[in-house]
Amino acid sequence: MLTKQQLAQFEETGYLLLSGLIPQETVTKAREAMWHMMGMDADNPSSWADCKHPPASEFYMQSAGALTELFGVTHPDVLACCTPDYLAILKQLATQYPGIPHCERQHPDGIWALNKFPVSAEWKRPSPHLDGDFRDLRLDPGTFRVTSLTYLTDANAHSGTTIIWPEGPQRIREFRKNNPGFSNHIRDMKAQFREMDLGEPIEVVTKQGDVLFFHHLLPHNGTMNVSSAPRFAIRYMCLCLACRKWEKKEEWNVWMP
Repeated sequence: MLTKQQLAQFEETGYLLLSGLIPQETVTKAREAMWHMMGMDADNPSSWADCKHPPASEFYMQSAGALTELFGVTHPDVLACCTPDYLAILKQLATQYPGIPHCERQHPDGIWALNKFPVSAEWKRPSPHLDGDFRDLRLDPGTFRVTSLTYLTDANAHSGTTIIWPEGPQRIREFRKNNPGFSNHIRDMKAQFREMDLGEPIEVVTKQGDVLFFHHLLPHNGTMNVSSAPRFAIRYMCLCLACRKWEKKEEWNVWMP
């Protein structure tokens, strides 16, 4: 279970990075299943540019440049990453925000994979965003209580990491307190980021099996992968109507517990 200090950090900075919630064997099997589902050979980089969607597969796969996404994966070796330890931490974080609408399902229905492959380019820091900024969603009472990224591979500096602005949640709260008449739309707050001081960003370096938990006020973004190895990460998906506002692909939505 989390300490009071960890819970306070999550509230203030918007995130927690934790290790040890998923056994190494489980992570290894999930990663191997991911390679198989994409029709690629982990030891043959020439195969990485050729996504082969398995015939009659139940998930959706799409590639855009160096990013390959799989929606609605139900492979048991990947879903096994949703361990009891992971769920216990997720529940403890989520219960801090009882007023935010959320999915009532205790377990996800599938996986959303976000796999970033190496590119030959100069690494650049992306701009921050809040999840849901392109949807008609509101900051109050909040868009989700907690979500997560689980890394199936290491993510070293400039290798497809997640970049976060840990001072962002407090800066957003201060701005809204000082500007009570400002829009409650997430997209309008994102536009305000250009004028706000969100503090110094952090590139989150992770090991395979690490989980990055974050809440709805954390400015963040994914980065380019200019390393020599792919970076695999997963989020969880849901089929219920309560999560429909987080639609990603066909009937699949982002699971917002």
